[in-house]
Order: sequence, then C-alpha cells, then structure tokens
Amino acid sequence: MVKVLLVDDDPAAHETLRLVLPDSFVLLSAYCARQGVEASAREGPDVILLDITLPDEDGLHALRQIAARPFPPPVVMLTALSHPRVIKEAILAGACDYIVKPIDAVELLGTLRTAVAAADARRALLSGEASDALLQDMVGESPRMREVKQLILRYAPSNSPVLVLGESGAGKERAARLIHDASRRRNGPYVAVNCGALPEALLESELFGAEKGAFTDAVSRAGSFERADGGTLFLDEIGEMSPAAQASLLRVIEGKELTRLGGTRPVALDVRVVSASNRDLKAGVSAGTFRADLFYRLSVLPIRVPPLRERPEDIPLLAVHLLRELGQRDAVLGTGTGERLLAHSWPGNIRELRSVMERAALAAGGGEILPGHLCFD
Repeated sequence: MVKVLLVDDDPAAHETLRLVLPDSFVLLSAYCARQGVEASAREGPDVILLDITLPDEDGLHALRQIAARPFPPPVVMLTALSHPRVIKEAILAGACDYIVKPIDAVELLGTLRTAVAAADARRALLSGEASDALLQDMVGESPRMREVKQLILRYAPSNSPVLVLGESGAGKERAARLIHDASRRRNGPYVAVNCGALPEALLESELFGAEKGAFTDAVSRAGSFERADGGTLFLDEIGEMSPAAQASLLRVIEGKELTRLGGTRPVALDVRVVSASNRDLKAGVSAGTFRADLFYRLSVLPIRVPPLRERPEDIPLLAVHLLRELGQRDAVLGTGTGERLLAHSWPGNIRELRSVMERAALAAGGGEILPGHLCFD
C-alpha cells in the first residue's frame, strides 16, 4: 500500500482525493501545517501532498521542516499560482514537484506514482556508495562544488526544467548529464544539441524533426525532442538561438507536443529539458535578445557551475584526475607543479586544464610532472 498524506485545510479536498485514489493507495489526512509535519514524522508516508496556503503557517515553512529530516518522503506542492518564482522557491526548499489547482485526477495519479518511483531511486543513490560513484566524475571538494553536487541530487528527481550557467569549459554539460543519470529518466535517452553550432535554417529541423518535402532535400525524420522522449534533452548554448527558434521552443515546452516541419500531426512529448549557456541570459532579456517568457520557463531550477579561478583548491585534484583520464596512471605532480597550476588564471577552465595536462604528460614521458613541463597558451 502506498501511503499518501494530504495536508490541506479544505475537507472537501480530502473527500475528493479519497474517492479518486486507487485501492493500492491509502489516504492520511492533516488540516494544518503543524499536523502535517507531525504526521510526516509519525506515519511515515510514501508521498506528501502539501498545500502552500494553510491556516497556521505557510506550507513552504512546513516543507522545509519535512525536508530537513534524513531521507524525507517526496513532497508535491499544491498551489493556485503557477508563477515561476513560487515554483522555484518550492523546489529549492525540497519539493519534488508541484500541481496547480484545480487538480486533474489523471495528472495527480501520474505525479504520485512518479514521485514515489523517484524517491525510491534517490534513496538508493543517497544511502550508499551509489551517490559517490555517480558524482565521482565531477571532481572537486571546494564549498562551491559541494553546493553544485547537492543541487544536482536535489533537482534530479523533479521534471522541472534546469538551467545550467557557467563559463565555457567549466563543466556545464557534465552537470547536465549527472542530472539525467540521477533521475528516474536515467534509463531513457539523453540527447544533447549544441544550439550554437547549427545554422538557424537547420536548428528547428534538428529540434522538431521534418516531413518529406518540408524543404529542399528534406526526408521524414524525428527531431531531438522526439529522440529524447522518455528521457532528457540537453540544449547547450541556448543563448545563441534566434528569436524565431526561441518562439518555437517555447510553444513546444509549454504545450508538451510538437508538429514536425511540414507536418500536420501533433506528437505528444515526455521530455525533461536541461539547458545551458555561457551568456548572461538576464542581460539578454533586458537587451531584448532573449525572450523573457522562455527564460523564466527554462530557469525554474538554476545551477551555476563556478569557473576554476573561483575554486582553486580543486585544481590539483582535477589535474591528477585528467591525467588518469588520459591514461597516465602513474603520473604525479612534482614539487612546485601544484603551485604553478594555482598561479594561472585558467580562462579556458577545465577544457584548458586538460590540454595543459595532456601536453605536460607528453613532455614528462609518463613520469613525474614538473613545473617546467607545463606550457600555457
């Protein structure tokens, strides 16, 4: 039996939910925030439906108390507001999802099942060595990187869009991939598209697909959205999209369906969008080069991956890790090498560090990496 705790001050909401829940679910009721927090600790529900507006205190405050416990149950917020700020605040406080009132019964049951499945997967990740194995490729123990790793594990169970910001070469794509690998979608496809590498004329067909005859030499083909169905679509360099492509992308994300170029049949989608940019998208909104409505739709859950100069204590760890990736199992950093690495500003971030270590390994002949083996562009 799946135990569902509903925290809502409206008795009619409890009666309605009791009628629509299948026999495999049992309903637990609380009518204020205090009762909800107490019932969460006492009853051990599998999932909690928590209204934001409660008579004794704000539902977000109750959410924070529930989320502070070890291995808390997944919490789905119920809200009459669909404003991105409210949604973002709820997710950051620990909610796994949200439902906008009035509640659709089919959507509710799907969300409950997804929340329970995601909680089981996340509990497995966090309870043993799996989380360490998952995040071992994101090297760094600085406070900034620990925060990034915590956000990845917090955001992973949700279906809300994630916006990864950071300079070129800082590790944005790796963060996006880890979000997918830690999510319930990890067995589904992960499709990456570099929006800045494709000409405007080809980007929309790459994203949305095309039917034969849609344009010269066009053949019927699925786009990246369809190929990512049931999984995650990573849109890199999202800030490079043209205004027309931005409008098309917004329609697909909001409607959760698309029509191929030259087609007439809508295609339903189940895709989580993770996007990334090395640009200041807020400045783009102010300048009119990036749509405000698309920005707020994409940035519900933001992550900023810091550049190397903001986490210098991670540079020696990264250098050794990159040497291992390059097959230099026995290479070590000699006296003074770490200090010279720390003295560099690293404008190219991890991508530049990898090139430097590859050249150094060749210069050292597979042995100890000395300061003289380092060559910076």
